[in-house]
Amino acid sequence: MRILKVLNYIEANLSRKLMLNELASVGCMSPSYFHRVFKKETGRTPFEFIEEMKMNKAYALIISDTQRVSELTEMFGYSDYETFTRAFKKHFILAPDDIRAIVLKIKNDMNVGSEGILIKVFEVDNISQIQNKLDAIYVDLKRFFIQKGYTEADIDKGRVLSIIPKLDQIQNGADVIKNKFVIKEDQKIWESILNQHQNDNN
Repeated sequence: MRILKVLNYIEANLSRKLMLNELASVGCMSPSYFHRVFKKETGRTPFEFIEEMKMNKAYALIISDTQRVSELTEMFGYSDYETFTRAFKKHFILAPDDIRAIVLKIKNDMNVGSEGILIKVFEVDNISQIQNKLDAIYVDLKRFFIQKGYTEADIDKGRVLSIIPKLDQIQNGADVIKNKFVIKEDQKIWESILNQHQNDNN
């Protein structure tokens, strides 16, 4: 219960720089004991947990397009935009502006809502290597399906899009984002995911 109280306090004060002594006081523990208990309960140090919570909330706001990216720096207590961007890229590989551009491209071109978008970044040398990461993709998507309450019919309509770095020889066009990425659909990957989903339900 004491850790839960601290978690609620963290969530209510994400715009502030929280100190270990302050959090320990909220949990009615000494700083050293609080640090040990917190890591045991959450699997993260207090400051790892705080940064992860900030980044997940920032990501959700970027995906939903409810907040300008430039406003997130102050909202989550970062000293400047560059510091916020570095923290964001550490968690999501891509910069917040890049993810915003990708989401807007998907929403505008495919008429989908933000609730139906899940971005997972894999660093690979070529698109065929994504097949080797199919298990990880499937685990993330299964969690996403359950969390959002999607039906079998919703899942069947799903699509997998690959966002790959734009090569110099690729001309600008409808599928280019910020002159940095190229978007393409990978139906074979989605079919493989559906096969895993069906096998899992049998």
